[in-house]
Amino acid sequence: MKAWIVRGKGDPWDVFEMGDFPAPTHEALTGYTVDLAGLRTRNEGEPPADDYVFMRVRAATLATPDITMATGEYPIPIERPYVSGQEAVGIVEEATENLRHLIGKRVVGFTPQPWGCFAEQCVALGSALYEAPESMSDEEAAAFVIAGHTAYQAVHRRGKVQPGERVLVLGAAGGVPSSAVQLCVAAGAEVVAVAGGPEKAEFCRKLGATLVIDHRAEDFVAAVHRACGPNSIDMIVDFVQGEAGARARPLLAVEGRHVMAGHAGGLIPIHPNEFYVQNWTLIGCCMGSGYGDRLPEIEDTAHRHLLSLVEDGRYQPQVGRVIGFDDIPEGLRALAGRRVSGRIVARVE
Repeated sequence: MKAWIVRGKGDPWDVFEMGDFPAPTHEALTGYTVDLAGLRTRNEGEPPADDYVFMRVRAATLATPDITMATGEYPIPIERPYVSGQEAVGIVEEATENLRHLIGKRVVGFTPQPWGCFAEQCVALGSALYEAPESMSDEEAAAFVIAGHTAYQAVHRRGKVQPGERVLVLGAAGGVPSSAVQLCVAAGAEVVAVAGGPEKAEFCRKLGATLVIDHRAEDFVAAVHRACGPNSIDMIVDFVQGEAGARARPLLAVEGRHVMAGHAGGLIPIHPNEFYVQNWTLIGCCMGSGYGDRLPEIEDTAHRHLLSLVEDGRYQPQVGRVIGFDDIPEGLRALAGRRVSGRIVARVE
């Protein structure tokens, strides 16, 4: 099958290769197990993957892990060669026994390596696989699951947002952060959105943020102090980390929470004294990590919540750009350069 293949390490626009990659088969999947890496070569005694579908890809969404997996900066090593792409919408062509009712249906879901969705066909895991909402286009559906579910886990399950709280969202115009902005607004929180550039700032205002700070025009820490006062943030939802996360943390109120749910700005050490002395809480949030058999129930809860907001008109996947299949490496360059609001979706079919 035609696919974007990664064999070496480097920026995607340098190391992605267009070529033929073996299509997934049930026989091939017996050699893999499922863990944080997605599909990983199975060691003796480990159970084989047994909850998946083969999907004919219609549209695929670009994401930061496509960049960090290629460069080797992703927190979990990814076996090579692999096909990149984490999330897609498509038609189920084949499935394991418990998912055969989905054959022929349009679905959305997580597409793990080595058979990611930057290809004509991919694997999607049953733990995060759903029929695509009829109200959504292929592009919207492709951008729905990972952004919405990850934001839900950060805002609700892990962050436990409350009405009336003031929440700071870093990188707020990005694909997942823009979902977090919508969820916080829908929950009755006051959102302080930090984004880069006037277009992204306006994008965040349209999502319902109460205060929007263009960090390219002014220091966001000083802007929060001026507008809200010191120690005025109840929760930071952080998909950036790095220096931005470290600088944001002193804005927290007593018993404030810092939810770390991404790493677009890199990973730097954190000293425990910050939290010990200030009575702050550091919260990790990684979609799917460590939940085991509980994962389907947890993801189903997130999905029901998101669908209810979609039906009420309070949540919508944010597609900022649609590109062609051949343009995926350059789309990832735009993503790395933070030149898009919302998500970038590639038409594959």
